[in-house]
Amino acid sequence: FCAPHHPSCTHTLQNMSAPAVSKASAKSVSASPPVCCEGLFCFVKLLRNVLANAGKNRDDARLDEKLDELHEKIDFLARQITVERQHTGESVSSSMTASQVREEAERLGIEVARYSKLPQFDASILDTYIPRCRRLTQLHFGHIVSNPHAPMAFKEKMGYNMTFNLVPPGNGNALHMHRSIEIFVALDGKWEIAWGMKGEHTVVLQPWDFVAVPARVCHSYKNIESDTAHNIMTILPGKSWITWAPDVVDEARKNGAECDDNGMLLKYASLIGAADTKKLAAQSDTVEWRSMGPNDMAPYVHRFSEQKPFECRMLEEARADGQAPFIEMFWKQVEPESTFLLPRREGVDVLLVVLDGSVIVKSDTGRSMGTAGKLDSVRVPAQALSKSEVVISNPCTCPCTLLVTATQMREQNELSSTCVDARALDHPLVFSLDMATWAELLSAL
Repeated sequence: FCAPHHPSCTHTLQNMSAPAVSKASAKSVSASPPVCCEGLFCFVKLLRNVLANAGKNRDDARLDEKLDELHEKIDFLARQITVERQHTGESVSSSMTASQVREEAERLGIEVARYSKLPQFDASILDTYIPRCRRLTQLHFGHIVSNPHAPMAFKEKMGYNMTFNLVPPGNGNALHMHRSIEIFVALDGKWEIAWGMKGEHTVVLQPWDFVAVPARVCHSYKNIESDTAHNIMTILPGKSWITWAPDVVDEARKNGAECDDNGMLLKYASLIGAADTKKLAAQSDTVEWRSMGPNDMAPYVHRFSEQKPFECRMLEEARADGQAPFIEMFWKQVEPESTFLLPRREGVDVLLVVLDGSVIVKSDTGRSMGTAGKLDSVRVPAQALSKSEVVISNPCTCPCTLLVTATQMREQNELSSTCVDARALDHPLVFSLDMATWAELLSAL
């Protein structure tokens, strides 16, 4: 999915992209502005008249200059929409209504989770009772550890738990571990990832870097910016099973948390029964912890500047036919005013997180099915990709950067253990796909 081209592949992402609309071609079209822009033109003209009648100082050219820039941008946008409609064969009169757009997206299962509209949960995780660990959590998929009842942003699970966490400067989460890998993505700001039973080893993530912490390793994160709260994204395959480091449960209780000995908050545990909570957590002295030295985390860190993709198969969960659940992550930059087709592979779900810029999600007929801006997420399920091509368009004059997560792991939704085979993680530069497999995958595109 992440490779842009390969000698054996005749259908690369570049070849599949729809023709880009350039400024030059947009300005060459002589057409009336679409109805959606006529009001903006009228507003600019009205604003000029009001300022003139109010006796505006004509020597102040800065306002005129700004109005001219605004008029130019509206004009360019109007002509761009006209070109797009000519390209797709869509006319103003045949435009889909908002309800029809929603129905089309729902039919294909495509959803957009808007960062600005997602609820932020406070005190929903055990360690948030500890002052240095206070933060706000948004849930996209699955469950929040210590709290299995927070509502998801998306309607359907994809086999993993995913959250955004807005963390004040200097704060982070408490040391803990999981039975599967946990992936941390620095959505903005700088983050310190610590590991070891005391968090004695650290590495710093720059914006858009991510790290895949191996299973059973004691770890935590911390916002190391001095002034600003920032967001970090987490992905945890399977059930949200957790074991807190020694003393974390006691410290949370001292700060007001009401929980069982495993760290499950009682107000949530009572809703599902004490027996079930034991499947979601364990005490620190009853599990085996994996030890990693000060330099052992380096292979699991993926730098945006290096563009090294991540791919891992969960070999311990392989089916009888040898197929194993997998997760793959990579960055994709969409150039200004250009498009690309999402790769299609049977049974593979795709999630897009907009790191910067904005995109329009379209069907193969050019119909818009949703828009997404910075920190919004777009779920494109396997069933949508099986029915038609899905086009991602960048309508802006600046590049758009996406984080793409491709998974085939829906069967992991309710599994209490999704350990990643050590061989897949101990050779992270090789991952689990050889070049022959890559060639087969890419030829399917």
